Amino acid sequence: MPTVGEILRAEREKQGKTVKDIERGTSIRALYLQAIEDGRYEVLPGEVYLKGFIRNYASFLGLNAQQTLAVYLESQSPSPPQEPAAAKPAATRSPASGKQPDDGGKSSVGRWLIALVVIAIAAGVAWAAMNYLNPPAAPKTPPPPAQVQPVPPPAAPPKAQAPTPTATPAPAPATRPITVQARYTAECWMRVVADGREVYEGIPRLGETLAWNADRSMTLQIGNAAGVQLTYNGQPQGRLGGDGEVVSRTFTAGTAAGTQ
Repeated sequence: MPTVGEILRAEREKQGKTVKDIERGTSIRALYLQAIEDGRYEVLPGEVYLKGFIRNYASFLGLNAQQTLAVYLESQSPSPPQEPAAAKPAATRSPASGKQPDDGGKSSVGRWLIALVVIAIAAGVAWAAMNYLNPPAAPKTPPPPAQVQPVPPPAAPPKAQAPTPTATPAPAPATRPITVQARYTAECWMRVVADGREVYEGIPRLGETLAWNADRSMTLQIGNAAGVQLTYNGQPQGRLGGDGEVVSRTFTAGTAAGTQ
């Protein structure tokens, strides 16, 4: 059965498209697209992004996104364990003659063991009789030691309280034509390009807030649209998309909101 990467690559080549064409059409980096086709899933930033990238890649090629994703999920499900083969019973062979097998001297060893047990029992009975006739004297109990009253240590002088440090407020960031803040409510991969230069790429921590500035334009590629809340020049941008959906937003100086 072909892998999901082989299905996507075959359809892409059938349509005469390159990986760069898919990158421009889906805003997914060519590095991740090539990794999906090659089955190198460890290159992707996480499972939620991998599923979103597969759905967006399949939709761009005109394939059924859910069926394509199902191929990936089926390839990741573990195969049922095989039952071990039943052990064959050891074959028994009837004796060729009616003679009893030789016990190899086991009967003599048994007689010695019985004799040793009888001797041990007799010794135990004799020891018990001696203790009964001559019981040991009870040891004398020594008088209890005199109790010494502990002397409490001298009280330590009270420690001087250190003065409470005064918190110094952090300086406000410089104001520029484009200011974008991102607050992360779920795991989300993000790539930020400001004035044609990449300034950030990674997966921030849950609950973290990051901010970037630009003079002319800023483009954000978001791997999980439902996991981030954007604010552009102090204006909230609303819901960006669904869970695992890959979106792109571009903000230009002088505009009131971003464009896809």
